Amino acid sequence: MIYLGIHAGHNSSASLMQNGKIIFALQEERFTNIKNFIGYPSKSIQYCLDYVKSRNLKIDTAAFATTNQLLFFYKYRFSNFFNISDYDKYYSLSLNKEKAITFVKNHKKSKQNLGFYLPYNKVNKKNYFDIKFSRMILEKQLRKQAKQKIGKIIFLDHHTCHAYYSYFSSENRKDNSCIISIDSFGDNANQTIWITKNDKLNLVAKTDQFEIGRIYKFITLILKMKPDEHEFKVMGLSAYSKKKFIINIYKKVFKDIQKFDGIKIVHNKRPRDLYNYLKEATKNERFDNIAGGLQYFVEKLIKDLLIKINKKYKIRNFYFSGGVSMNVKMYNELGKLNFVNFLYSPPSGADESLSIGACYYLSQNVKTQPLKNIYLGKNLINKNNGLNFELIKKKFSKKDYQIKKNFNHKDLSFLLKNNEVIAVARDREEFGARALGNRSIIANPSNFEVVQKINESIKNRDFWMPFALTILKEKHKDYIHNKKNFECNYMTMSFDTKKNNFNKIKAGCHPYDKTVRPQILDRVSNPNYYSIIKNFLNQTGIPALLNTSLNLHGNPVASSLDNVIYTFKNSGLKYLYLNDNFLIKKRKIK
Repeated sequence: MIYLGIHAGHNSSASLMQNGKIIFALQEERFTNIKNFIGYPSKSIQYCLDYVKSRNLKIDTAAFATTNQLLFFYKYRFSNFFNISDYDKYYSLSLNKEKAITFVKNHKKSKQNLGFYLPYNKVNKKNYFDIKFSRMILEKQLRKQAKQKIGKIIFLDHHTCHAYYSYFSSENRKDNSCIISIDSFGDNANQTIWITKNDKLNLVAKTDQFEIGRIYKFITLILKMKPDEHEFKVMGLSAYSKKKFIINIYKKVFKDIQKFDGIKIVHNKRPRDLYNYLKEATKNERFDNIAGGLQYFVEKLIKDLLIKINKKYKIRNFYFSGGVSMNVKMYNELGKLNFVNFLYSPPSGADESLSIGACYYLSQNVKTQPLKNIYLGKNLINKNNGLNFELIKKKFSKKDYQIKKNFNHKDLSFLLKNNEVIAVARDREEFGARALGNRSIIANPSNFEVVQKINESIKNRDFWMPFALTILKEKHKDYIHNKKNFECNYMTMSFDTKKNNFNKIKAGCHPYDKTVRPQILDRVSNPNYYSIIKNFLNQTGIPALLNTSLNLHGNPVASSLDNVIYTFKNSGLKYLYLNDNFLIKKRKIK
């Protein structure tokens, strides 16, 4: 059975499942080079279609991971072209139909029209808000693009796809567990709770009043950062606030907005205009204290939710999904609850993963396989051509670059030991928000000076933002407190570090609260990346490397070979290591 999952929304994606196994998961941003691309994922879909066609297969069922997407959403891709002032003025568009209609009439037109089915001058504007019409157009476009028979095309609920992704992606599916999906909004809900029994998911609670995701977006905007993209910056900033200021902001601003109705979280003393209330309530407060109060609000509410679920259902195992699942800091607190035995946050559980969730939903009657790894994107190179020395010489002039072939992992580790920062690109790219060794920048985690080097000359990151760490699985408990053996193979959770070894990994940790967001790596998941770290361990005694994504500021993770080379040439990077073979060195650094 062949299933095609499609998320045609924020950070759009397409996934392909064959006989219960996810074989491709692709983000449209990696094709367009527009970060968090919004809209119909034409190129991602085409990649899946080409695979099916090349093997003379057919797609049995395709599923869009939404039931309520409007054409208005596709024409006006806010996150793709809005600046901060635009957001500040028009943010309520997604919440208010009348304001959206006004925007259509008055605001500047997007330069990125749909272009995939009908010219917009032939679409009546009243159809922008017609769900049935939107579904018809999406189905029509997909069948036209496929140029082959697709058995069925269906539309699935947003939060259902989140839940199925969270549970079925895990290698540890535990019966009598709880799945919690929380986000800003999707298909008229922002919180769903599911209980598992015999590998079946049963919905036990649903609400459209759980405001955490939306509040986090509003505060991101109020702090003059970009919603739907920079929430992680607010999360990183929160660690710098002092406890007394955190509690003060929490009580003053956030405490009374939400309350519990059983295990549902609903409105309490919610202002009618929540955005402007938050803007006024946080006026004249320090930015770090605002971030700290918000993070405390999130953690307390989710902790209280788990306590109530445990009391009602006697459940000790929890799976998360949705945009709020990307808040890595909260898991450090949730894991300290005595009754919690198991926590799982899947790789990149925000909306980009909905296409995978759609596939898992379709495969309910098939023996599905969990995600063994997340290297599900495009290959670095076309395997028919290969990456040979002659091609490399064409890409890099002898005048500006030095090329070494057959450069092994031991040699690379020696460079890392001597505090060089190195870009690595190999094999298939990672799906999702985190670079996990195949499109990464790596460095010695014991030298904090590399953080400044990466920030200033390569990434242009905000000074308060921490980097992440890849650490060998068999050694990670010497450095990280993980008594309950939570899965963290994809940088999805935060942990406290151990004092005696902190200095060895400090560059890959949060500098203020000394927590770490690790990729806990075993040999099977990525043998070549494992080998590099193993060689580094042999030379330094440190079983870890600092790891951050290979991209220029404001761009998605570098994907194709040409994109990787462009990123390297236009950054302050000195070294590029390609396909575990070629080391390219700049003769002069910009």
